[in-house]
Amino acid sequence: MTLYGRANTRLRYRFDNLAQARAHVRDVEGRALFFCRDAQICFLPDAPVCLSFSFGGGEVNRLLHGHVAAAADGGGTWIEVHDTRPLRSLTPTEAVRRSVRMGCDAPVTAHSGSHGATIRMLDLGTGGARFTGAAGFDPGERLELRLLSADGLTFHDLAYAHVVWVEGEEMGVQFDGADRVGRRAIARLLAETEELWEKAWEGEHAAGCCAGGVLREPGPPAATALQRAAGFHLLAGG
Repeated sequence: MTLYGRANTRLRYRFDNLAQARAHVRDVEGRALFFCRDAQICFLPDAPVCLSFSFGGGEVNRLLHGHVAAAADGGGTWIEVHDTRPLRSLTPTEAVRRSVRMGCDAPVTAHSGSHGATIRMLDLGTGGARFTGAAGFDPGERLELRLLSADGLTFHDLAYAHVVWVEGEEMGVQFDGADRVGRRAIARLLAETEELWEKAWEGEHAAGCCAGGVLREPGPPAATALQRAAGFHLLAGG
């Protein structure tokens, strides 16, 4: 039995194509749910989850973020996906990006000349990163980024960066290549993130699933069941 907690929940899943991945992210009253069936995993309730979907057909990998939502009757766990846009389309930047991005979930403080905020890093690469909770920043701003510890009380210098794009509460930044201290800090964070992904659970789309439009998994829970699940002490995942 493998226990996944609040900082190390990484799941890889391989589909034949993007259409299969879209079919397995189910809509329940406006909430997007993905089913993880492996009976050898336990999740802590509401634990954040990074999902990496890869495809046999050669499509670009998709990174998704969510949290543990509910245990399924008979085994398995439903994960609520926060944003399904990566399954619909890629931004022009994502489509042409050369560096590999790894999904993460890390608190970071960002300060420009006139604004500061605590934001969350969603993915990371050697050249840049994507954040959420970043309302108030503008393209072209120079940022000082610091990585917060798990207790939220201490921090480590991360890097200087420039805001490249802003969309709603998300933003993408490019790290300052002249920042040698920042390059070392980013390299350390990349190594730690890669180590987590190397230990990630890996699953594969079941043979025969989706034939005739039928999914080989239980029906998703009702919204009321998702609300009750928030009080569970431990959720079994599969």
